[in-house]
Amino acid sequence: MDLNSNRNIVNKLSNLSDEQLENVEIKMSLVRKQKNADHYYQAKEINLKPDVVEWLKKHIARSLRELKETDENITSVFSVSDYNLEVEKSGTIARYDISVNDSLADKKQQLFNALSGTDAEFPDKQTNFQFVRLDYDGDSAYFCFYKGTRKNTKRRKFATRNANEFKFFEDTLIDIGGNIDFFIIGNFIFIINVNSFEYAFDYRDHINQLRDENLERITSMPFFNDENSNGEAFKDSCKAFVYSRSLAQIKPETLNVLQENFEERCNELAAIEQNKPANPAELEEYKEKFSTVWPLLEFIDTENYKVIYKEGEKPTPLIHFFADKIVKSFLSSDFRVAIAYDS
Repeated sequence: MDLNSNRNIVNKLSNLSDEQLENVEIKMSLVRKQKNADHYYQAKEINLKPDVVEWLKKHIARSLRELKETDENITSVFSVSDYNLEVEKSGTIARYDISVNDSLADKKQQLFNALSGTDAEFPDKQTNFQFVRLDYDGDSAYFCFYKGTRKNTKRRKFATRNANEFKFFEDTLIDIGGNIDFFIIGNFIFIINVNSFEYAFDYRDHINQLRDENLERITSMPFFNDENSNGEAFKDSCKAFVYSRSLAQIKPETLNVLQENFEERCNELAAIEQNKPANPAELEEYKEKFSTVWPLLEFIDTENYKVIYKEGEKPTPLIHFFADKIVKSFLSSDFRVAIAYDS
């Protein structure tokens, strides 16, 4: 889906004048997650006064215009790239095709099912998100704002003025506006705040599942069957979330190539080590030249073609290796560039 197409509803909305916005239909709902209930999401449509409706439509249109950048043709466009587990590009909207992920497609459908009605029993004070649906020219877009409701506490009370006298405000306060976290058009999610997207759909659970599946594949390969490979300790170290995204994004074909070429990679590593100079100054320069792959010599037995992992060590060099992060002649032509080092 091309966000910059003249036929795209979001691009249309960003170009509407205040007068044209009067033709846009709006619906706002409060939403909360309930992971252990029969329905994953619960929603309640709320009524808005005309002045709030007018302001909110203008706010969304203005926010969309602010998301645009000027391209080489001096045209304001949305900067869009496909969602990546590891890379969050500042100033870029991440596009996710929901249809490629059955779990996410199911969550989106459950969300839309909740938004299509309104639950009278919805607990306002447990709101996690606000969703605003805008309809224009036969199309719809759903905008998510990661906002709960504001609560009175023992340390802070809200007050409202009535006839020049302030009294405690006991009803639920809703904070409207702010930054758009993501929006949905058809089967595509356009993500501005990755954390909010991942929270809304519990996507980190999916990331961890992919990570664990890849760790099982890696540690079941022949090069991990040595008694010093310590596969379980390696898996435990890799389950720190800082490593999860790199491991989750590894494709099966990458691991297949890794297994097929592991002995060749070991031979290349051995050659690098054997060719190291004896002169200390030259050795430091040599190590710097191969700084990306040199740490692997601590983790790989190049003579017996085995991984050697010591409990407590940072697994970063091995993760870069398994995740196709090292380039040049060290890896086969089946691998793609990720982190370069000098040859």
